[in-house]
Amino acid sequence: MDKKELSDTGREVTRAERILAVALALFLLIGGMRLAWTINSAFPLPDYSSLRSQFIPEALEREMNNLWQQNNNKLSALQRLQDEERELRQEYETAREEYRTLLDRGIDDKQKMARWEKARDEHRNSQAALSGTQAALRDFQNNILSPRESAFREAEARFHERFAQLNSQRNRRAGVALITYALAVFALAIWVSGLFRTRPLLSRYAVIGTSFLGFGAVQTLVVTYQVAYPFLRGLIPVEWVVSLGGSGLSIAGIVFLKNRLLSAEAVRNRRLWKKSCPLCGFPLPGNFCGRCGAVQQEKCCACGLLTSRFLPWCRECGSRLADCSEHS
Repeated sequence: MDKKELSDTGREVTRAERILAVALALFLLIGGMRLAWTINSAFPLPDYSSLRSQFIPEALEREMNNLWQQNNNKLSALQRLQDEERELRQEYETAREEYRTLLDRGIDDKQKMARWEKARDEHRNSQAALSGTQAALRDFQNNILSPRESAFREAEARFHERFAQLNSQRNRRAGVALITYALAVFALAIWVSGLFRTRPLLSRYAVIGTSFLGFGAVQTLVVTYQVAYPFLRGLIPVEWVVSLGGSGLSIAGIVFLKNRLLSAEAVRNRRLWKKSCPLCGFPLPGNFCGRCGAVQQEKCCACGLLTSRFLPWCRECGSRLADCSEHS
């Protein structure tokens, strides 16, 4: 197998590991958000119906529904009378014009006059009925409906105020529990990530620790956004703050990973723990790497025995190898 084939194989393994690491983070996120939903459900919303009945008794509710129904019936009756009055007025005006036209021509038609007088009387009766209905409606609305409706609206306003207060208290308690959970999981994810980076037996699976860290960070951001958004949306542009803040944190995370987890020293140490060439990652290189040809061992100036030149201390006598460089 030539160097190109080895390089392609190494990239393929790395790509597969990254895909599986993303999948692991997503599966962890699904379970974590389900647990967050369970925590949120543990804080029940205030009982709307029960609380409403405390401020608005059922008898008052029935009374107001009855009064509103009466008001609607009276408005419908008034509308019918207005339509009837409009039709009778039109009929009256038509009959009057026909009779006047005949009078102007010197013709006194008794039938036309009778029709005009009948239409006039019917229109006057319709106007009287309409006026009476309007007066009755005003009296009903001003003396009966409005006072009871004002009392009902005041009770309803007190109910909504209390419901909003209880709902806000519930959301604050649930929010504290959710953020505490998210931060605890994030701290646990950081610990797991460090465990996979620092333990020799686990270091070869460091990508698993990175998946836990990504899951913890994403869940913390999502939960914090869900909790904070209802309280902050009227005060600050939450979307812009989340966008800019999340971008800044992501960049900081990339820089941190690059400098700490993916730095040349970190990669070299992980390869040493895997007993691979620190420079190219080829397994079991011996005194020289079979792939890149790099020298793997050097003589210790204190004991004269061969030891890894990539470690700070001699494996045979424990002397600091940096002292050998200073004396040479």
